[in-house]
Amino acid sequence: MTVDRRQRAHADGGRVVPNYAFTAGRTRSTAGTDMPIEALVTATDTGLAKAPGLPPESRAIVEASTVPQSLAEIGALLDVPIGVARVLVSDLAAEDHLAVHLPLVGPDGRPRRELLERLLDGLRAR
Repeated sequence: MTVDRRQRAHADGGRVVPNYAFTAGRTRSTAGTDMPIEALVTATDTGLAKAPGLPPESRAIVEASTVPQSLAEIGALLDVPIGVARVLVSDLAAEDHLAVHLPLVGPDGRPRRELLERLLDGLRAR
């Protein structure tokens, strides 16, 4: 018999919260901006100072972002889809808890060659 992830979390004593509950069903930030998936975020001084009073998921994001984190890493940390991570991160950025570092893009809106080369170098180094 297989046990789905929600049943495992409940059996282990963890919370069982549907993904949409993290964002109150929203698919966009309250600021209304879409963050590109390749954006990196870091915690701000404000975010670190207020982290203890934030909801658990927001606190986890801010505390993990003392070093740059991608949306994919935050989604994996919280075990939520990238869209949920995007909304949570965008909300935290709008409240000045996180700084967003947008990727280098060319005039055509596509990532610049130097960014892609740095990404490739990083992947090869692993």
